[in-house]
Amino acid sequence: MYTDQGQTPRNAREYMEEMAIHPQEKTLAGFRNRDQKTGKTRNRYWSLPAAFVVLFVFIVATATAADPTVIVTDSVVTPAVLMPGDTGTITILIKNTAQAASEKENSGIVLGSTFASTKSTDINVFIENVHLDPNGIEVLNEDFDRVGELGPGQSVPVTFVIKAPAKSGIFFPEAWIDVKNGRSTRFPILVNVNTDIATQKKPSLAIAKTLPSRVAPGEDISAVLVVENTGLTRAGDIAVVVNSTVKSIALTTTGRYYIASLEPGEKSTINLWFASDRNTPVGISPVTLAVTYNNMDGTVERQTETLGIPFTGKAEIAISSVTTDPVRPVPGNPFTLVVRVENTGTDRATSVRATLDSAFAGTKDAFIGSIDKDSDAPAIFYLQATKDGTVPAAISISYHDEYGTHRVNETTAVMTNPASPLPIIIALLLILCAGAGAAYWYYRIRPGNGHA
Repeated sequence: MYTDQGQTPRNAREYMEEMAIHPQEKTLAGFRNRDQKTGKTRNRYWSLPAAFVVLFVFIVATATAADPTVIVTDSVVTPAVLMPGDTGTITILIKNTAQAASEKENSGIVLGSTFASTKSTDINVFIENVHLDPNGIEVLNEDFDRVGELGPGQSVPVTFVIKAPAKSGIFFPEAWIDVKNGRSTRFPILVNVNTDIATQKKPSLAIAKTLPSRVAPGEDISAVLVVENTGLTRAGDIAVVVNSTVKSIALTTTGRYYIASLEPGEKSTINLWFASDRNTPVGISPVTLAVTYNNMDGTVERQTETLGIPFTGKAEIAISSVTTDPVRPVPGNPFTLVVRVENTGTDRATSVRATLDSAFAGTKDAFIGSIDKDSDAPAIFYLQATKDGTVPAAISISYHDEYGTHRVNETTAVMTNPASPLPIIIALLLILCAGAGAAYWYYRIRPGNGHA
């Protein structure tokens, strides 16, 4: 304790503050006392130093420091949901708070209570131990001791290997982080073991599509859409917009459909019709379905569906012409029958074979092979004319395409020239000549005849 002249005792802190802030003022007070003993006044000598003392005071530098600390900025459990007895990991991300762990230094001359300069320096934090308290789960690895220092703003991940208990439930293991000369941190982590945590219930739309298994280019297409709410709440203001991405496919019905609402499990049916042309590419032609609907809270959900129309080409075989060489076969002479077969379809025809049924003798089968679309090929038969006049003939053509085996039947007729009478006339003339010669010989030339 310190006692001034004629003053009450004061504590050491008050004394030090007074001596540090007003040292010259104490000295001048002593001068004034000594003058009073001599009976002389000396105010003119101390008035100027006292003014400088009031204006300038030197302050000894001081330093303050906040305790260093860390926080957990993120935690990840892998897998997110564990089955009973499964092994997983917990990873936490530890970060130096930096702004809260700093050292401040004040120094300089003050006027009143303001320091001339202030310096703040972030300090590192030293992590001594990281521990995971199980709280119902099993921790398979040891604590992490003396992890080291973290600079301002720096982070470090720490991973623990865990094992889920044999029962299902929600568990909260706790990460304990001890810092040297600082504050320790506790952070609970949620671990889900085979538990369905309640989430916001929402609607969900599923669209079932019914289409032909295959469609030939140029044919019309029918499609049926069944919109079902497979969610847990009502779906409202449902809109379905149909848009074909292929120019050769045209929607013949409306392209926009509206459904006011669907309760969970409720369904609604939409019927669609499309037209296609013969130039539609073979393969899957996509049609886009843009679906929007509202949740119970008014938020809008959007989804896109694709309606794939399977286009498969189809062959169409027909007989374009039937010719003979020569044009008018003569009975008894050979001739050639040529049947021209064309493919007017949208796909290739394979295994094409032609069969002839007629009274002519000769080959009755002709194998053509394959005919591409918009192409033709000949079926040639080598025959023998057996009678004159008009001779009917039946032609049957079989072929194969993606739709199976097909057969086309056509009938035609072959005109033959009648037989020439010249050989008969010549034969008759020869017979007549022979008979006349024999008669002449018998009546006029034969020996012993009375006409000799």
